[in-house]
Amino acid sequence: MKAIIKTTCKILFRNPGFWFFLLITPVLSTAVLRLRQKNLGAYEVTNSYELVELDAAEDKVAYFGGKGKYVIKVYDAAGSELSEYLLNKLTESGAFLVCRVKVPEMTAEDADARMEIDGYDDRMGSALYLGNAFDKEAVTGDLQTGMKVYTLSEDERKGMFDNELRMILGQIRNAAETAGAENAASYLAEVGKRLPTMKVVSVAGKNSRNLTNEQLDQKALMGYAFAILTLGFVFGGIFVAHTVITEQKDMVLTRIRLSDTTSREYFAAKFVCGGIVSVMLTSVMGVCSSLISTEKLGMNRVSLLAMIFLLGLIFCSMSLLFGVLLGNIFSANVAAFTLWSMSSLLSGLYFPLDSSTKAVKTISSLMPQKWFMDATEMLMIRDNKVYFMLICVTIAYMVITISLGSVGIKFRNGDE
Repeated sequence: MKAIIKTTCKILFRNPGFWFFLLITPVLSTAVLRLRQKNLGAYEVTNSYELVELDAAEDKVAYFGGKGKYVIKVYDAAGSELSEYLLNKLTESGAFLVCRVKVPEMTAEDADARMEIDGYDDRMGSALYLGNAFDKEAVTGDLQTGMKVYTLSEDERKGMFDNELRMILGQIRNAAETAGAENAASYLAEVGKRLPTMKVVSVAGKNSRNLTNEQLDQKALMGYAFAILTLGFVFGGIFVAHTVITEQKDMVLTRIRLSDTTSREYFAAKFVCGGIVSVMLTSVMGVCSSLISTEKLGMNRVSLLAMIFLLGLIFCSMSLLFGVLLGNIFSANVAAFTLWSMSSLLSGLYFPLDSSTKAVKTISSLMPQKWFMDATEMLMIRDNKVYFMLICVTIAYMVITISLGSVGIKFRNGDE
């Protein structure tokens, strides 16, 4: 076995394609993980009873609609206590998800121009513009330029939003009549203190985990990085499979078997070479990941590298298995690329599959990356059961791969 491993590694190290995937995929994965882009994840765990603050008018609210609420984007140019009261009451109703961006310099014309963009590039139920004249007009009940409502969908809940808006504006007007226009905000605040307080406790479901919006973004980046790294591992295993195919055609395997080396031992030696490839690629990723802080990764660096190594071990062995069973270099390359593309898509590396059909979820559970994405979530919330799960998943795939690979070698060589 040692001679087989040594010879295979020499062949790999002379292959420029092997070095390309060994160096490029970790570098690209590191570049992805270093991104500072926001709104990459599907924000499904935002607090339903809190006002969502946006940093800029260009920020999209479509990412916050995961819980099925009626999404309202608010351009708040008023920035007053009454506008704050209006938006908080809308949020407290529980039926709306209110996303507010503070734009003190925005005019009604600017809001119209913004709607021409958001109406096509974003997804929301309605948009609301609160101008500088909002307080003055709200206390009199005569809203002309202080507020503007934009309907951006055919959602029937628009009527509920209109009714809620009228009720809150009526409360502001009644407060102004009771305490005076200047004291309306303080009067409403005093009345609010007398109302019962509500405490919301978010409980994760049996098969779900509560992640913050930042962690959801980190998970999305990790999914893209896994997709790139998986490509490196898949083709690393294919290069090992190329040596098997070549040795079969050149009758090298026949001569090896004459030395009392069994098919199982031969495949085990090639499997060890796949493990060496995984170690090398993980080591390069370890050097590259030193440029990223653990806060940006969202998990311990050692845990990340261990997870990458186990994922690589699975895909290197699976690629090797395809090469052994197909016995053709071109077919093995096509199978490897198909394995990478379909498994990445169906495992949820590119987008979450939470709302997909039961059949798709069942297929997804067969993909290795799906379990490693679950492990990513568990590492982010410091769940120590993740290590046992990863070991069990890796062993399961290894047992299947080694068994099928040994049988495949025998079948290709006509063994009984």
